[in-house]
Amino acid sequence: MDRAGPPAGEAGRDHLATLLAEVHVARRRLDGARNGAARASDVQVLRQALLQTLEAYAGALAEAGAPLPYRLRDEIGLLKGLGGRG
Repeated sequence: MDRAGPPAGEAGRDHLATLLAEVHVARRRLDGARNGAARASDVQVLRQALLQTLEAYAGALAEAGAPLPYRLRDEIGLLKGLGGRG
């Protein structure tokens, strides 16, 4: 799929806001599973989903020319480091 570049102006902000909302949803799901009686395999799937949403958000920030907050960078690194561990 060819793209002319990142969404501009308000569309770009809306896109970033949508991706950030997806990050928050993924975090809530993972937190809920950690605090509940979820199996380790379910937690791992949710952790991977969070990593994917964080990476999508980070990519969109980079395309927009915005800096990646340290917290997000560190969270991505932590999740990658956990890999397949429960």
